[in-house]
Amino acid sequence: MRIEVVGDDTIDRQARTYAEYRVFSALTRCSDQVRRVRVRLRQVKLGSGYESTACTVTVALGSDSVRIRTRGPHAYAAISRAVAHIAASV
Repeated sequence: MRIEVVGDDTIDRQARTYAEYRVFSALTRCSDQVRRVRVRLRQVKLGSGYESTACTVTVALGSDSVRIRTRGPHAYAAISRAVAHIAASV
């Protein structure tokens, strides 16, 4: 299983490492089915002027793939929400 974490300049290295660890932990039980995972973190502006972090996780399972998109007030919350959805989806 290959995990790639990408993010813009506002996402620090610690948040990227956290994303890699959490996604890996969530997918260990089905790692033989997972070919690769891509996690994308980015800042987004909400209509009210506040910023939040969006987390998109794409899991390639053989010929199928699962994509999960979440948001949170900061990177760690967005990652945690995505991981919760991964556990239920895969």
